[in-house]
Amino acid sequence: MSLIKIRDLVKTYHVLEKEFKILDRLDMDMEDGEIFSIEGKSGIGKSTLLNLLGAMDGFDSGEVEVCGVSLGKLDEKGKEAFRAEKIAFIFQHHLLLPDFSALENVSIPLLIRGVSPGKAREEAMGMLDKVGLKDRYESFPSQLSGGESARVGVARALVAGKRLILADEPTGNLDRENSRNLMGLIQDLQKDLGFGLILVTHDMELAALAHRRNQIYQGKLRPLPVPQPG
Repeated sequence: MSLIKIRDLVKTYHVLEKEFKILDRLDMDMEDGEIFSIEGKSGIGKSTLLNLLGAMDGFDSGEVEVCGVSLGKLDEKGKEAFRAEKIAFIFQHHLLLPDFSALENVSIPLLIRGVSPGKAREEAMGMLDKVGLKDRYESFPSQLSGGESARVGVARALVAGKRLILADEPTGNLDRENSRNLMGLIQDLQKDLGFGLILVTHDMELAALAHRRNQIYQGKLRPLPVPQPG
């Protein structure tokens, strides 16, 4: 089933009275349950595309359909509802709330959706167990290592069972060992839970997890070869 369909997407920025077309008639197709990488050098439009897919930014023209929703037809309230119901983000800097425990941070998406506090706590505990943090429920972000904070961020993104996860450089702040641990965790969870995952990354090891690799080049997506096992 189609998860994302984009046709002729155009996004332009204006800098110092000059027009810069960062995405130029871009097309994209992605199916449910795929891992899809978006690669390319800094400033090429990777995060811009991710923000558009997450209804965090607008676009000039084209058609953008995500999880069956036409984003160009949504007003601000519709965009908020779309984000709450359909997608979740994993960020490079994790963005955990410092005054809330790991368990409370992971519970927040459920509480926003109207899940009862008791049920939200139970489901958050289950997701923290899945990411290997069973003994860290009550720890605050300042008490967590970088790798543990990243796992809390992953748990928070996945706890509400969204169809699409948007990950912007999820290993960018981690050392190599923690990066590899997080990559393995994300891959295992994706196989288990079946969500669609878009990885925006410079990390070739992370990109190698993708079912389809893509590069933004001259404002468009072009496919890259996917390494074969062995």
